[in-house]
Parts: sequence; structure tokens; C-alpha cells
Amino acid sequence: MCENDSMDERPLPFPTEEKVEIKLRLRLPLIGFLFLLAAALLLPHKVWNTLLVGLGGLFAVGYVWVRQLGAHLHAQRRLRYGWVAVGDQLEEQFTLVNRSIVPALWVEIIDYSNIPGHKTAVVRSVPQNQQVRWRETAVCQQRGQFLLGPWAIRSSDPFGLFQITHFYTQTEEIIIHPPVHGQLPIPLPTGTSSGQARVRQRSWQATTNAASVRDYQHSDPLRWIHWPKTAHRDILTVRQFDQDATGDIWILLDCEAAVQLGSGAQGTIEQTVLLGASLAARAVRHNRAVGLASYGRSPQIVHTGKGEGQQWRILRALALLDANGSAPLRTALQDLAHLARRGTAVIIITPTPNADWLPELVRLTQRGIESNVVLLDRQSFGSEENSDGLATAVRQLGFPCRLIQQGEVGTPLEAQQKRGFWEFRVTGTGKVVAVRTPGMP
Repeated sequence: MCENDSMDERPLPFPTEEKVEIKLRLRLPLIGFLFLLAAALLLPHKVWNTLLVGLGGLFAVGYVWVRQLGAHLHAQRRLRYGWVAVGDQLEEQFTLVNRSIVPALWVEIIDYSNIPGHKTAVVRSVPQNQQVRWRETAVCQQRGQFLLGPWAIRSSDPFGLFQITHFYTQTEEIIIHPPVHGQLPIPLPTGTSSGQARVRQRSWQATTNAASVRDYQHSDPLRWIHWPKTAHRDILTVRQFDQDATGDIWILLDCEAAVQLGSGAQGTIEQTVLLGASLAARAVRHNRAVGLASYGRSPQIVHTGKGEGQQWRILRALALLDANGSAPLRTALQDLAHLARRGTAVIIITPTPNADWLPELVRLTQRGIESNVVLLDRQSFGSEENSDGLATAVRQLGFPCRLIQQGEVGTPLEAQQKRGFWEFRVTGTGKVVAVRTPGMP
């Protein structure tokens, strides 16, 4: 990769449709050509004629050169991995194809993507009737919804007289998800339905409670077959599972703008999102139904569910979350009381210094909802306020409360980089395998 310091750095006005634009890059030679033309007409001499023919030839060759590039120079870009999180490598493959009879001595990639930390600005040369491929990588630094593209390629003739720009208007939406931290000092709540009791509803997924057996059906997994009963009855028989007795989990994130501290990866909202994503992933791994509630300017509500699909739904909601809400935590708890059913558990993650929401915790308990509180210590995030008093008040009411310091579970970027990056490699037998590169110690 190289840089071209002499190229025009002014931003291009991007068109609304794909097109090729050719324009005069240097005006001084054109002025000289007009001067020579006037001199040849007014003062005929072979010197003026020779210079006129030479300079005119340069213009003719330069224009034909860029016309060839305009018709036969094309580029492609392809995103290798569509699902990425903060700390992952965003990898693209670029291809420059030159089918003209002249070489492209330099081709500049001009990228208008708005992904933080990812701005492709490279220069390549492409010989005639050949193509060049390369990859560009960048580490995802910020969660959110972004656009990859639009973009353009720019080149010129050998004399620098004309400039060609090929605009590509296609864009690709990419959502950078928050990372998932594998080790958290916060246990999952059991819900008020925990214990040895079983519910009477049958589960569509395997749980720890096998209640009965029934005849095998075509869609049943083979691992559900109960072989002793099958041998006894001489008919394929499968186990039938009860739903897990533990309750559903709701994760409530405090998105009130007035209580947030810090900015970027060191701010309370990014720490809140990291905790929410990690707790949701842990609940999915334990086959627990989990939901998400956050009340920013645009509320994000993901109703409880199980499985990997539910985890991706929650991660997408967290990727789009903003701490720009005006609803205080007590209002969020009041709304959640209408969403959560009896027997469920709520994990409340908040940096608030206020205590006016504590009565709502008591009301949740009266409705049969177990509450667990995760407080972000405001002093560790740069505030003069201390969260120890509020944590003590929560515990005195009989609710579990965990006080989290800044950096205790890592920043979002560090959490993902410690896991390393996924790469796809081809073995000697032609098989493609996924390999995770070592992360930071």
C-alpha cells in the first residue's frame, strides 16, 4: 500500500447513480496550447508549428488513454464476513480489472464508508489486460449501524492532463455488534420458579427434565431416542421433555441520558451494553429464555426467547442502542412490570445515583418477579458521587446487588481482542476450516 501526496485531496461530490467522469486535470498546458495556436496563426513559423503539434499530440494521447481506462477499467469490493462485533477484524477483498490496451499507472480507491476506523485509501497499478486483488482489514472500534460505501476509483493518463473517476453508488449496511465477555462476576438469577418443581407444559427443546416417552416421529432428533424402551417395545421411542423449571430472565438497561458518565469505550453506556450482551449470551448457553428492555429515545424491547436466534436479536438491539432517553429508571421498571410474568427474574444494570426507583423494586417482588441489581460505581467512572450508599440500600431491602468498577470486566474492545480473530484457512486436502488466532494476553 502506498500514498500519493500529489493527488487532489478535495472531497468528491458524489452522484446519485453510477457513472464515469472525465475531466481536465491541468489547465496550464491547455493555456499553452491556445497560446501556441494563436502564435501559429498570427506569426507562422515552423517552431510554433512543431510545438503546437507536440503539445496537441500529448493532449490527444492523454485523452485516448483515459477514454480507454474509462471503458475498460473496473473495480469490485466484497465484504468477507457479514457478522462482526467490536474488536473483530472487518475484512474486504478488492479487485481491479483492466481490460484496456493501456496500463493504469495508478488507481486510487476513494472510500465514503462511515465505519469508524475503516477508511480505505490506497493506490494500486494495473497492467493492461490484467487484474489485481488485495485485502484490506480494520478492527471494528464502535458498535452501531453503518454503511460500507459508496466509493470510487480515480486514475489518470501518464502526463497527468486528464483525470478519470468511476463512481460506484452501491452501499451495504453493516451492523457491528457488541462483544460478549466470557467471564463475568455476576451469576444468572434462577427466578422464583426454581427448584425441583416441574411445569406441565411440554418443551420443544431438550432440557434436564425428561418426563415421559412417546412414539418416534419423523422430525425428532436421533439423540432423543430412548433405547431401552425401544428395545422393550420393539418400536422407536423418544423421550419427552418438560419445560425447564427456572424462570425467564429480563435484562433491563438504564438508558437515561442524565445519569450517564464518560464517553466512548470508557463510558457507562458501553459498559452497560457489554454486561447486557454477556449476560444474554450466558442465558442462551444455559438454555434460559431471555429478553431485553431499554428505554432510550427509541425503546428497544426484545421479548423473551431461547436459542442462538434470540441471542442475535438481542445483540442487534444492543448494537443500535443509544443512551439518549429521558425516562428515569423508575418509569422503566413500571413498564417492565407489565411485560414480565410472575416467576421471572429481572437483572437491572444502571449507573444511576438516585434512589427513587427502589419502591418499584419492592412492587416487582410483590408481583412475583425476582429482581437483581448491577450498579456501575460512579466514582470509578470519574464522578465525585459514590455508589456504595445506594448499593447498601438495595441490599438492605433484600435484593442481590453487585457493584461494578470501571474496567472490572474490561472495555468492549479489550473483551473481544482477548478472544482473538476468526480466520478461514484452506487445508492441504482442500477443506476450509475456521481458526481463531490468539488474542491478547
